[in-house]
Amino acid sequence: MANEYFAKLPTEEIGSALLKRVDDFYLYLSRTGRNRLWERAYYFYYRAMDHLGDMYYTGEKDEFTNLPVNHFRNLLQHLVVMTTSQRPVYQPMAVNNDHKSQAQVILAKVLLEYYQKEKKIENHVKKAVETSLIYGDAYIAMEWDATSGIQYGVDDKGDVVHDGDIVIKNYNPLNVIFDYTVQDFNKRDWIILIEYVNRYELAAKFKKQKEQILGVGLEDQMERVTTRLGWDRYDNDEMIPVYKFYHRPTMARPGGRYTEFITPSVVLVDTALPYKNIPVFRMAPGEQDESPFGYSVSFDLLPLQEAIDGMNSTAVTNIGQFGVQNILVPMGSNISQEELSGGLSILEYDPNLGPPSPLQLTATSGETYSFMQKLEALMETLSGVNSVTRGNPESSLKSGAALALVQSMAIQFNSGLQASYAQILEDTGTGMINILKTYATTPRIADIAGKSNEPYMQEWTKESIDQINRVVVDMGNPLSTSLAGRLNLAENLMAGGFIENPDQYIQVLETGRLEPVLEGKRRENVFIKGENEALRAGEKEVIALVTDRHQIHIMEHKTLLSDVDARKDRDLQVRVLKHIQEHITLLRTTDPGLLALLGEQPLPPLKAPGQPPAMGPEQPMPQPQPPVGGGEVEASEMIEAETPGEQEAKNVNLPNLPKNPLSGEEFNVISGGL
Repeated sequence: MANEYFAKLPTEEIGSALLKRVDDFYLYLSRTGRNRLWERAYYFYYRAMDHLGDMYYTGEKDEFTNLPVNHFRNLLQHLVVMTTSQRPVYQPMAVNNDHKSQAQVILAKVLLEYYQKEKKIENHVKKAVETSLIYGDAYIAMEWDATSGIQYGVDDKGDVVHDGDIVIKNYNPLNVIFDYTVQDFNKRDWIILIEYVNRYELAAKFKKQKEQILGVGLEDQMERVTTRLGWDRYDNDEMIPVYKFYHRPTMARPGGRYTEFITPSVVLVDTALPYKNIPVFRMAPGEQDESPFGYSVSFDLLPLQEAIDGMNSTAVTNIGQFGVQNILVPMGSNISQEELSGGLSILEYDPNLGPPSPLQLTATSGETYSFMQKLEALMETLSGVNSVTRGNPESSLKSGAALALVQSMAIQFNSGLQASYAQILEDTGTGMINILKTYATTPRIADIAGKSNEPYMQEWTKESIDQINRVVVDMGNPLSTSLAGRLNLAENLMAGGFIENPDQYIQVLETGRLEPVLEGKRRENVFIKGENEALRAGEKEVIALVTDRHQIHIMEHKTLLSDVDARKDRDLQVRVLKHIQEHITLLRTTDPGLLALLGEQPLPPLKAPGQPPAMGPEQPMPQPQPPVGGGEVEASEMIEAETPGEQEAKNVNLPNLPKNPLSGEEFNVISGGL
C-alpha cells in the first residue's frame, strides 16, 4: 500500500499512476465479461456495416445463407425517438426571488435555448440516449476552450486571443475510466477520459511541447487500446490518445486536480480542477445492482435477435439451396443442360430402376415462421415499443386520442430511460451555466428568440447569470408528443382562457410547449417584483401605465402591506397606496375598449361632489365623504392611523374591486380580504 494518495503524486509521476488505473479498468471489463457484452451489442446494432448490407455465407463450403433482419436496431431507434421527440423546457433556478434574480432566470432560460441551438446540445444528448441504449452507459463532457469563440485581439506575443466558449463531447463507456469499486456515479472522486486527437492540432495548441507531441510513438499505446477494446482505433499515426484526469475537491485532494497527458513523460496540463465540479455527466437507462455499470433493455433483446436471425437464415438457405426445380429425364434422352433456362437443373435416372422419389427439401416448417412472430412480439414486449410507435397500429385503434394514449403508455413504460434523459439534461444545463458563470468574462452577444420568435441581440457576461445556481427540466405531458395530444392541450388552454390570440394557439399546437402562453405573464411578474422592491426601498417613483394589467398590479403591490414591518412604515404605506391609486384612476379613466383588449374590467367613474350614490330600499345612508384631489382619495388619508372606534378602512371611498359572490362585499385593499 502506497503511503501517499496517488492523486497527490508530482507531475512526473502522475501519468504512470493513471495509466496503471486505465489498465486495471480494462482488465476488470475483461474479467467480468462486460467488454464482450458491449462488443455484441455494438455488433448487432451496426451489423449491416460488417457486410456492407449484403447477405453473406458461412459454413465450410459457404453452404449457409445468412439473412439478418435487424429488429434490435429498429426497436432501440424507436426508443430514442420516443424519448427525445419532445423538446425539454429548461427552468433555471435562482438563489433569491428578487426581481434581479428573476430577470436572470429569464436570461438564463434563453441562453440555454440559444446554446441548445448553436452548440447542438440537443444532438449531443440524443447521441447519449442512443449510446446508453447500446452499452448501458453514455457520457457527455463539457469544458471551457479558451481558443474557441470569437477573435477579439492579439496578445503581447502576437498570438490570436479568443473570448472562449464551451466545447461539448460525447463519450462511450469504453473511453471513460473510473474507480469501479464505487457504484454510485455521483460519489466517484475521479474520472479519466480518453480522447483521440490529431497530434498536429495538439502541437499547434501546446507550442512549448510541440517537439514532444510530434515525437510520441504509438508502440506503447497500440497494445493497451487494441487488446482491451477489441478493435484498432489507429489507421495512421496522426490520431493519438490524450488522457484527461479529473479529480473533484476532497479532503484528500483539496482543490481537486486536472491533468492532461499523452504519455507519462508528456504532460500537457497539470493544475487544480478549473471547474466547480467534474464536468462529466452520465446517462444510464437503468442501473444494475451491485455493479458500477448501467443496464439496458438491449441486453435482453440480444438473444432474441440472434434466434430470429438463425431462423431467417435457415429459411433462406432452404429456399436458396433446394428451391430450384429439377427436371427428371431418362438416361440417353439426349437433352443438354444448355437447352434449359431459369436456373432449372437436369437430373438423369435409369429407367430400369425408376425415377427418384422427390424430397420436400424446400418445405420450412410453419412452426418456424409462427415462432419467429412470437420472438418479434417478445422483443416488442420487453422493449415496451408497441405497434403504434412502430407505425403499424392495430386496426381497432382508429381515433387520434386512442393512438396518443397507446403511444404515451409506451413512453411511460420506459420511465427509467425518460428519467435518465431528464437528469442528463438538467446536469448538462447546470454544468453549462456554472462554466459560463466562471469563464464568460468578456461581453458577448447571443441571438435570442423573442416573444413572436423574432430574433434580437442581447449582450451579456458572467455577471448577468451569477444568481443562477441550478437548472431543472420539465418534460411535459407525454401526450404532447403527438399531434392529437397537442390539439387536445391547445383546446383545453383556449377553453380555460389561457390562450389569448391565434399565434399562441398555433405555437402550442406545433410544439406542445407552454412558453408562448406564459412568456408575457412571466416577464410582467418580474417587472412587478421590481416595482415592489423599488417601492420598498423608496429609490425612485414608480409610475403606472395605461397598458398595465391593473388588477394584477394592485394585488401584487398590496402584498407589501401584508407585513408587520410595513404596518409600522408610514412612508412605505404612502408610496404603495399612492401607486395603487394611480392604477385605480387608470381603471376609471382609460378607454373601455382598450381595457377590454387588455382583459381589464373598467371601473365606473366617481360621482360628482355632493351627489349621493344610488341606493336600494334597504341600503343605509352612507356617511358623507369630503372629496380630495379632484374626486380621488389621497394615499395619506387611506392610511390615517386609526384607533378603535375610528372609521374603518372599508368606509374609505375605494373603487369597485372584485366582490364576494355570497355577500357582495368588495375587496378591501388595506386588509387584503373580502
